[in-house]
Amino acid sequence: MTEARDLLVVAKTVAANDFPVERPSVIGVDRETGTLLRVSPFPWKANDTDPPLLRWSWVRGDLAPAPLDPRPDARVLEGEAVATAYVDAKDGWRLRWPFVRPHVAGSLEAFLSAAREGGPTAGFVQPVDFDVIQLPLRARFRCGTADCAAAHELPVLDWEMHEMARLVREREGARWATVFRERWGAGLAARFDLRLLVSTYAQAPGRTYVAGIFTPPREAEDAHVHAHHMEHRAHR
Repeated sequence: MTEARDLLVVAKTVAANDFPVERPSVIGVDRETGTLLRVSPFPWKANDTDPPLLRWSWVRGDLAPAPLDPRPDARVLEGEAVATAYVDAKDGWRLRWPFVRPHVAGSLEAFLSAAREGGPTAGFVQPVDFDVIQLPLRARFRCGTADCAAAHELPVLDWEMHEMARLVREREGARWATVFRERWGAGLAARFDLRLLVSTYAQAPGRTYVAGIFTPPREAEDAHVHAHHMEHRAHR
């Protein structure tokens, strides 16, 4: 059944052509239910849509269950997605945090356990000891919780990270890998309160990749303001 939905785009992913194959997609928060949905495949044009589709944009489109994707939160887009608004990063992510916090898993292990039981197939984790490895892009990290059994190394399909790698290669030439790692590896974790959006594969539900890398500021969100915003969302 096709329904018109409003989706807050929080991640844009590139395709993975080797097993497990993954099609380019958008992952976003559904306005009506507050759940994470993935739109796959998403009709990219060249390096992006025309006009470009920004992360943290509200988009409206007709979505239907994805017939070839076993993940329960997968949808296909019928027609075009139209951008209607944008959620700004001002005031220490005050407007963005409420769309992230409800989907934070304690660890990658906890996320996978819930996904096997029919839970969401995309969610956030907080990494420690984060670094990024090039060619192909991979994230190496541990989860910031006691139940993290070992370090993880996951493919990165984040569209923006791939674009940044391409730009750094063009600008820096032979030294691009060193520059990229300094800016977008451990250096990124040192500057921001890092979060990773992880996702299972459609073809291999026991395996995961990084769908988005998020860089909120380190200043803590005001608890009263956050609670008020969550109540407002629940009322809506």
